[in-house]
Amino acid sequence: MTLLDAPRTARGTTTVRDLAAVLDAAPEIVERAETASADPGPTFDELRSHLQAWLREWDTQRLPAFEQARSIAPAGDRPVSLRSAPTRTDGAVRITASLYDPPNRSGDALAWTRNWVSAVVLPQAPTDGRVYYRFRVGARLVLDGQADTALVSTEVRVGVVPDATAGSPFDAPGFADPIRPLVGVSAREDVDARAEQTVEGSVAVRAGESPVIGIVVGADVVFRDGWMRLHEGSSLWVGSADGGPTGSIEVRFASDALLDLLGGSA
Repeated sequence: MTLLDAPRTARGTTTVRDLAAVLDAAPEIVERAETASADPGPTFDELRSHLQAWLREWDTQRLPAFEQARSIAPAGDRPVSLRSAPTRTDGAVRITASLYDPPNRSGDALAWTRNWVSAVVLPQAPTDGRVYYRFRVGARLVLDGQADTALVSTEVRVGVVPDATAGSPFDAPGFADPIRPLVGVSAREDVDARAEQTVEGSVAVRAGESPVIGIVVGADVVFRDGWMRLHEGSSLWVGSADGGPTGSIEVRFASDALLDLLGGSA
């Protein structure tokens, strides 16, 4: 420690008495300087590490079990034609079918449609910002048959609203535009068709709002003149975007202040 390290007012002393006062205070100045140097605060590398961790990590939200929302079948159809096992909180819907249409029957092709729905309410936003979400949707069809027409399609619809009191996610923009993992899979000998797709987006929120994400999955069957089986193992599912277990979606929150800093506000 030198006199040049002393406070500006001390360096401006002009008398011997003032100079002596500065020298007497020097040990305290040294002690404060050593304390400050012992705790310099977080480094930039630490800040970068925190930012990188935030970019990598997502919070997981469990998805409630799907519930059947709609079922359409041909007139006179028996309930066993297109079946679904009881759903669980694993983000999956399992379907099977055993269909037969007598040859030479007149009329249009027979058609079945079945939908299931689930919705999850996300935690309240601590401040104004955006909630980002991502998840994986997929379908698998294990089937065979011999028929004039035997086609199976799957679809997923997603709707998001910024707050549970702001309306229904099933009326949100984009819900009417389905994702179709598998379209028109034809039943023939030993078919095992699979498809996956990642869904991601964000919604602007105000402090205290709880966003709601609604998901509807569905299967359509068009069938005529022959037989067809949709075997166990056929299913639709929702799960983590990184390929982890099904039954959850990933979310994270970014405040408006952070988005303004990064130039990513919308």
